[in-house]
Amino acid sequence: MDTALYEREEQQSLLRGLLHSSLGGKSHLAVVSGAAGHGKTELLTAFAAEAKRLGAIHLGATASRAEQAVPFGVLAQLCRGVELPPNVSGRLFRLLDQAILEGPSGSGPPEEAGAIAPRLFHQMGTALHDLVEHLSRPLLVSVDDVQHADVPSLLALSTLVRRQRSTPLLLVLSEHPSPQPGSALVRAELPPEPLAHGIRLPPLSRGGVRALLAARLGESAAASLSDECLAATGGNPLLVRRLAEDTARSGAPFTLHAGACFEQAVLSCLYRCAPYVRTVARCLAVLDDPEHTPLLAPLAEVDPRSLSLALGALEETGVLADGAWRHPRARAAVLHEMTGEERAALHTRTGTVLFKNGAPVTEVAHHLIAASRIDNDCAATVLLEAAEEGLAAGDTGLAFNCLSVVHQYGLNTERRATATAMLFRTEWRADPRTAARRLPTLMEAAREGRLSGRHVAAPIDSLLWFGRPEMALDVLEQLERHARGGLDVEASTRLQACRATLDLLYPTTGAGGDADASALGEDTVRWASSRRQALNELLRVMRGGPDRDATRTAEQTLVSHQLGDETVLALTAAVGILLSNGQFASAERWLDRLLTSAQRLSAPVWHALFGSLRAKLVLRRGDPAEAARLAEAALAEIPTASWGVMIGLPLSVTLEAYTQLGAHGAALAQLQVPTPDAMFRTPLGVRYLRARGHALLANGQSQTALDDFLAVGDLAKRWRMDVPAMLPWRTDAALVHLRSGATEHARELASEQLALTVPGQHRGRAVTLRVLAATAPAPERGELLGRALEEAQQAGEPVLLAHTLNEVGRCHQEAGQYSKGRLALRRARQLAEEAGVPLPARTLPEAPRGQRPRAAVDGRDELVGMLSDAEMRVVALAIRGHSNRQIAAKLFVTVSTVEQHLTRVYRKLGIKRRSDLTLALHESGIAHRAS
Repeated sequence: MDTALYEREEQQSLLRGLLHSSLGGKSHLAVVSGAAGHGKTELLTAFAAEAKRLGAIHLGATASRAEQAVPFGVLAQLCRGVELPPNVSGRLFRLLDQAILEGPSGSGPPEEAGAIAPRLFHQMGTALHDLVEHLSRPLLVSVDDVQHADVPSLLALSTLVRRQRSTPLLLVLSEHPSPQPGSALVRAELPPEPLAHGIRLPPLSRGGVRALLAARLGESAAASLSDECLAATGGNPLLVRRLAEDTARSGAPFTLHAGACFEQAVLSCLYRCAPYVRTVARCLAVLDDPEHTPLLAPLAEVDPRSLSLALGALEETGVLADGAWRHPRARAAVLHEMTGEERAALHTRTGTVLFKNGAPVTEVAHHLIAASRIDNDCAATVLLEAAEEGLAAGDTGLAFNCLSVVHQYGLNTERRATATAMLFRTEWRADPRTAARRLPTLMEAAREGRLSGRHVAAPIDSLLWFGRPEMALDVLEQLERHARGGLDVEASTRLQACRATLDLLYPTTGAGGDADASALGEDTVRWASSRRQALNELLRVMRGGPDRDATRTAEQTLVSHQLGDETVLALTAAVGILLSNGQFASAERWLDRLLTSAQRLSAPVWHALFGSLRAKLVLRRGDPAEAARLAEAALAEIPTASWGVMIGLPLSVTLEAYTQLGAHGAALAQLQVPTPDAMFRTPLGVRYLRARGHALLANGQSQTALDDFLAVGDLAKRWRMDVPAMLPWRTDAALVHLRSGATEHARELASEQLALTVPGQHRGRAVTLRVLAATAPAPERGELLGRALEEAQQAGEPVLLAHTLNEVGRCHQEAGQYSKGRLALRRARQLAEEAGVPLPARTLPEAPRGQRPRAAVDGRDELVGMLSDAEMRVVALAIRGHSNRQIAAKLFVTVSTVEQHLTRVYRKLGIKRRSDLTLALHESGIAHRAS
């Protein structure tokens, strides 16, 4: 082991000078002081060896805190270190034994000089004088850790130096200076200068640290690590040496490593300090926040002055810098040294002190969690408040730990029930299946009326999510009775939202399932929140189709509520309304915010829900490949079994997206994902059935697909959701009949659906007219497809427009209008390629290129001259499928202005409808120029 001295040349030179003076016949006393670990013992050892080489006799002793109360204990060590004549040694040891046997005299403590009888003290001084006189050579007496020496020994040695001034005697004492006044050396009445000399050992400089590291790690590593090592140790030689040993053992000499050797050195330094300094170090390790340093005084039960002295001692030792730990392993060493009971007690006391001094509840909670136990309701309240703050900030780990302590040690049954409900919420964010394990406890608490406020919804939400609506209704009614009896307004409001969720997810189970559609959204409870209104509005849209009032309610809900445990379903419903009403831009904006919030709040379940809605939005906008990717990503965020009935949302998107892409194998693979039976009792299950039907139809399983479509129709009728704009099951079934040749049956279904589709529902009307056209004779087909194309352009869905244009092109070709047909088919292919979807193969040959519409033949330059810049901007958006309202929003003009521009364009180009606009201008490049 490296015991060389670094940067101690000056101190060694001072000691040599005193030694040479003593060798010349003079007595001297030197006090070597320095913080623990600064090399006092090494310096004394090296100096003693040098003195012996020069002919001096060395008597050495090391004081101990355990023997500080033993009178003349240090003198006993010194006397046993040299061979003496029997008469001298016998006299000394008799006096030592007598001091111990007689014990203290007077009123002073045993470590005080006055505790020894004056007669005995005089006899000991005479015996020491005779001992020195007997020795024929110069004498070096050294006492290490003199701060722990008994005062009678020090007083005797001090007296010896003062009285034997012409004797070759050198007394060297090393001490770790006590921050408190009244130390052992002060009471020892040491002689003044020139007999006494003080020698200070400072910490190592950067150069000293580098030299020490170089001896252990090599010069290159030392040059690289010296600054970091100095910062970690404050230049304490012991800490530097042990840090070098840990680094060498780690096998990575260019990376400073603090391990067991370093931790042991830290503890060694602290044990050489005063006990109250170690107490402050323990409290500082547990508190671990320099901002709360003033609280260390009451925590360590010391006065402010003593606290200041203790912190100074710790900084001098090299474990602290500006009140903070220099290295985390130093703090870890202090924590590891305590027993578990000691740490728990100190953490509890720290939490109490912080709470009494107004610290944030989250800081208090960290200590109560570390204590792993609480014994009063106040601590439980603090932990519950901290858990609420943790959930609001997305720190689910803090929330879970707080709630676990309350759940395990809480004395109040209502608080334990609250903790269980909050634990459920915390776990639900990441994995509903894990959270559902607490359902039996929550059910019992609900039956006994121990759930109140916003926590009442926890068991109901779980039951609804996992497909147990009857039990959810039973619990809901029990909780409603408790809430009314206890005048719990908050619970009543939350239960109203639960009832709306039940009505929405399970239309035939909820009490409101058979209510008239016009009454939906009305609330007899005056404090019912807009959260219920959003849920009811989505149900109204599902039963009545797109609605502007519902859009306003959705926007209001999204504006007025932050994402949280109580609002997530309402916000999901609000986004669903926007998607159903074709408000894609607004939906995208809100989904961006909600996805960011879900990530910040550490809620993978919420993120997966909103990710599924984003996938649905992307699908409607004409990018099935991206929609499939997003839906798959959402599915992967949480275990399949944790989705409950909500799995119908992402699965229906993946099925529809892969079917549109023609990826039939991928679509069929999605059908292997297990789904709960209860899902088919929800609107999500209906959408899954419809998507599954299309996947099966694309795979040639027509009869199975028809069964699914008819099942959708049956459920839609029973739930009063037979709205073609939302569930066009009749045209789905008609497609199957067309494949089997049952054209008349298909026409009946399509006609019936068209009669149910109201103006303004562009998507539903476009699909219906296109299917109806497939059942119509040739003369009627073109007119129906023209109307379908106009509706598709208003719908703003590229895939829908591509399929419609494809049918229009085929119709033109069949009618011999080859140029028109070619243009329509080319535009359809362009849209399909952009969306990545396949179109049915061309069945008729293209007409000769000479047969083209008049506008197309006129050429690009002539058309550009015919239309103004404003007209071209409107046209560019119109031929891309944007509705008049969307065009007005993009160009910041009114809808009336857009309509006027289009009227003038129709007149200039000699066309009558929007579908002719797409064909006439496809090759003219006007859209390209306008963009």
